[in-house]
Amino acid sequence: MHKRTSHLTVGLDVGSTTVKAVVVDAATDQIVWRDYQRHETKQPEKVLEFLVRMEREAGISPHDTRLFITGSGGGTLADLVGAKFVQEVTAVALAVEKLHPEVYSVVELGGQDAKIIVFKDDDASGRKKKIPSMNDKCAGGTGAVIDKINAKLKIPASELSNQGYHGIKLHKVAGKCGVFAETDINGLQKEGTPPDQLMASLFEAIVLQNLSVLTRGNTLRPHVLLLGGPNSFIRGMREAWQANIPRMWKERNVEIPEGAKPDELIKVPENAQYFAALGAVEFGKDEDDCVGCYRGTKALIRYIEVGRQEEKAQAGGQGLARTEDELDTFRQRYRPKKFIPAAFPAGETISGFVGVDGGSTSTKAVLISVEGDILCKAYQLSNGNPIQDTIEMFAKLRAQVERDGASMEVLGVGTTGYAKDVLRDVLKADVALVETVAHTESALKFYRDPHVIVDVGGQDIKLIVLKNGRVKDFKLNTQCSAGNGYFLQSTAEGFGLKMDQYADLAFSAGSMPLFGYGCAVFMQSDIVNFQRQGWRAEEILAGLAAVLPKNVFLYVASIPNLAALGSRFVLQGGTQNNLAVVKAEVDFIKSSFRAAGREPEIIVHEHCGESGAIGAAVESRRLWLNGRQTTFIGLDAVERIRYRTTRNEDTRCYFCKNNCLRTFIDVDVNGGDGASAEPISQKQNQTAVFVAPETVSLKAAAQPLVQIHLSASSTETVKLPEPKFQERKTKVPLRVGERRLIIATCEKGTVEDTAEMKGIKADIDAKRDAYPNFVDIAAHEVFRMKTVQNVSDPLPTSWTWRKPVRERIEKMKRRAEIRIGIPRVLNIYTYAPVFNGYFQALGLKGENIVYSDYTSGELYRAGSTRGAIDPCFPSKIGIAHTHNLIFLKSAKKKLDAIFFPMMDVLSSPLVKLTGTNACPTVTATPTTVKAAFTKETDVFTEHGIEYLSPIINFADRGLFSQQIFQCFGPLLGLSEEENQRAVAVGFKQLEEYETGIRQHARRVLDQLEAEDRIGIVMLGRPYHHDPGLNHEILDEFQKLGYPIFSQSTLPLDQDLLERLFGEEVRSGAITHPLEIQDVWKNSYSCSTNHKVWAAKFTARHPNLVALELSSFKCGHDAPIYGVIEGIIERSGTPYFSFKDLDENKPSGSIKIRVETIDYFLTRYREDIMKRSATERQIESQLAEFERSLRDKFTQETAVCCAS
Repeated sequence: MHKRTSHLTVGLDVGSTTVKAVVVDAATDQIVWRDYQRHETKQPEKVLEFLVRMEREAGISPHDTRLFITGSGGGTLADLVGAKFVQEVTAVALAVEKLHPEVYSVVELGGQDAKIIVFKDDDASGRKKKIPSMNDKCAGGTGAVIDKINAKLKIPASELSNQGYHGIKLHKVAGKCGVFAETDINGLQKEGTPPDQLMASLFEAIVLQNLSVLTRGNTLRPHVLLLGGPNSFIRGMREAWQANIPRMWKERNVEIPEGAKPDELIKVPENAQYFAALGAVEFGKDEDDCVGCYRGTKALIRYIEVGRQEEKAQAGGQGLARTEDELDTFRQRYRPKKFIPAAFPAGETISGFVGVDGGSTSTKAVLISVEGDILCKAYQLSNGNPIQDTIEMFAKLRAQVERDGASMEVLGVGTTGYAKDVLRDVLKADVALVETVAHTESALKFYRDPHVIVDVGGQDIKLIVLKNGRVKDFKLNTQCSAGNGYFLQSTAEGFGLKMDQYADLAFSAGSMPLFGYGCAVFMQSDIVNFQRQGWRAEEILAGLAAVLPKNVFLYVASIPNLAALGSRFVLQGGTQNNLAVVKAEVDFIKSSFRAAGREPEIIVHEHCGESGAIGAAVESRRLWLNGRQTTFIGLDAVERIRYRTTRNEDTRCYFCKNNCLRTFIDVDVNGGDGASAEPISQKQNQTAVFVAPETVSLKAAAQPLVQIHLSASSTETVKLPEPKFQERKTKVPLRVGERRLIIATCEKGTVEDTAEMKGIKADIDAKRDAYPNFVDIAAHEVFRMKTVQNVSDPLPTSWTWRKPVRERIEKMKRRAEIRIGIPRVLNIYTYAPVFNGYFQALGLKGENIVYSDYTSGELYRAGSTRGAIDPCFPSKIGIAHTHNLIFLKSAKKKLDAIFFPMMDVLSSPLVKLTGTNACPTVTATPTTVKAAFTKETDVFTEHGIEYLSPIINFADRGLFSQQIFQCFGPLLGLSEEENQRAVAVGFKQLEEYETGIRQHARRVLDQLEAEDRIGIVMLGRPYHHDPGLNHEILDEFQKLGYPIFSQSTLPLDQDLLERLFGEEVRSGAITHPLEIQDVWKNSYSCSTNHKVWAAKFTARHPNLVALELSSFKCGHDAPIYGVIEGIIERSGTPYFSFKDLDENKPSGSIKIRVETIDYFLTRYREDIMKRSATERQIESQLAEFERSLRDKFTQETAVCCAS
């Protein structure tokens, strides 16, 4: 083999944002040259610059230099300069092992990637083995997020590098997505949060994100090296790691050297930013001399000048239009019509309805006539203050009407958009309409039977699916902001272009780069790479337009065949004003529509930017036509609105431990001297708006009637009790003429003193009593300890001299003291009464049967770092609940055992089933939990806790008895006889619990029928009773006045089953009311079977509607989505769903969906009441007719008898 002597070795790290290089003397291993620079999207040019400088300053040459390259941009350039490419994790690990052999953990943050490497001693080889992990499809938690936020905050580089973390107040910021982090930062910034608190909060979010996701359940043991630019150059980033990693050590009993400080064990080493480059050099030492021979820069220069264009031509695609004729045809079909406002003759009064859409990036308003025609409209980009924007909108509408001498009369006002609630309360609008309904109403007004509404706005995407003019389902980008209009706008502005130039410029591109759909931060990275390859601005804009429909339909909606949604598509939202986007959407819909004999019909809403405002105006008109008089304050009052906002420590709420900061908006519509304050922050995805009572007089002579808005289309006036005279306690006094609106995160925050808060709580309790939520009731009742008979054996009195007998006596005596912990998860939500009864019947005290806390964000975060895989959330929280038992419950009073049974076969009241198995993932969760807590050390043994996870069969009582005896016989000293007696007690407890809750549900159901009201049935799985898994969605419906049932609480009374299923049984369609073979033959999964049967029950009951809940990654739910939907829809009753529930609680999406469902349920109830009224009228008329016939017959009979 050819040998050559090279006295210099170059390590080159070409990253996503920077280039780092070192030149090492091969003889002495000393660094003779190094540099680190941002490449500003020009990776090849920066590499060339470095190589030229190294040739000149360090003396590298093709004759005596070897070159090893690493980093995300290294692979493309390696061959051009003769370098050997080295995978970056390998490079970093080699550098660490050489320079810091004492290190066992590495955290590297790069521009768009994050890496964690855990080293473990391998006794077999005597070396360390490495366990690496990297981020994959999301750039959350990387340096790119810091760059993005810092650019917004405009913090100079010198200040950012010295930005601290210790001692700075932290706020909640999303760490998993750069765009969502920016959204949180935006809101906090508008609230006046200082930049140092914003950046420190971001550092915290990034650290927690990487600790919970990238560690994969491993512990970052000392020593820990922090590598990469953000860790190297930003003090606060280092401090955040040094604050959070020791918490993990403390929890996991990691031994650290006595007296060592965190900053000594978690540190940034010398040359931290060069570790990948140094590792590449280290890698080269084990390669043959002929590998990595530097060839000079000639090929690289040619690539920059010529080769990149060739690469570009191969990698790109055709432009948005294949030919000019195609483009002309498209433009003729979809060119927006110019809107011409109506004429307003002098002297006339123009009566109409105003709709206002307070969107995230713009505000829109329209005026429609009594006949429903659009008279005029107004639009402007948001100034960050929805109240001021709306005042200006009214002024613009009024100016258009009054310009020629007409006058404007407002008959009704509707609001929609993220600021709808605040605007409703300031304007006293007639309705605050949820966005989905507003867009639906608008589409229905202009177009015949639309099936799909595609609304692409500034910061959100909504895909609304309709059936019979009613929202059937919708998708909202709750977890990622990929594909929104704001991204297109910011990219165009980055190129120095205005949005009205976008389409023409994009259409001028003959070719375009092919973007990967998904994460907006990664798309930004693609832009950088495409610029490096030489793509021009117009080509990149075309590529971004082309990828938008993929983000909408594939990333947000996850629907590959669009024919499944329907055939009539209406494109709405301000982004649809961009014809380049429309062209891409039209082409994508046509190419993704696969249905024999059908073609999609694609329409762009005539007023796409104002469609939401139109829907709000249409709804206010509907209410007016139904007899509702407007509550609007009037045009003159709008002009006189003065307001001030306060959000500081004086507005903080102390009615619970969260201590949330609130916003007070004090409004004066009489032209008072209250001055406008800072812009209002009101992010609907985090903040619900509740309105405090209007009057804040010191002494109220009488309580006014309070309007309680039950829905968008109905109000009830409730006379409240006379209050006691008292002064309201407030730190923010009201001025004369002002009324206060309070933006708070819950009802308690809408008041300012304890007396008022108690009134709020009393109202909530009254609503809870009036409209029972059996999901919540079951979640608590199932764990309630009952008094049961002790059926344990008496202490043995014979053979007591034998050791086994003596040992059993000791165990029996200890039963009253034994403490058993049970994770409050999965099917425990069904079978807790069995275990409660079983243990208590054997002499265990009820207080010693300890369940983990209910699922919450805090509970999950506390135990989430041990997760190594990513199953469904209900299964994933098993680890967190076990963590809660060990580190919280047992820490307070020691547990002897944790009982987490593997429930394999379940029991069921249904008949003719194939099986009643539990989900395999659910069954195996206890095993996964055990692995997580014994992965590195046995945490159970360390805490003196025995972990018990037997396989359990609830369908076979005899087998169950054997299985639980084998588990607890040795621990409790059981005999088989007393074990069987205790099992019988346990199942009796289960029977009594189920009977009691179903009897209660029957009484409520009968009441619904008597009052023509609607109840909601949650179609879910047992663990969806857990408030942390159902995200308290059902509580929101309860507050709106709907009783809530669930699949396991529906009554099974024979008379009710006969009424609902009797006809089908008699016809032979089914053999029993509790059979599902007619709709679901693959009936082997118990919870699936119950869900399907509950859907049948709901579909047949006229006063019930279905609400399906499903967790993300639920493999057993996926096959029955269509089955459930079909069962419900065939009955003509509404069907709604919340699918893909996960650990993240998308409050904004939940709020929108709840309000949407409430709107259509209100309309549905109106239909039921009308139908019932009609039926009662017909019955009354028939009864009257029958009575008259009887009277006539009686009279005729009397006459005949008399004659």
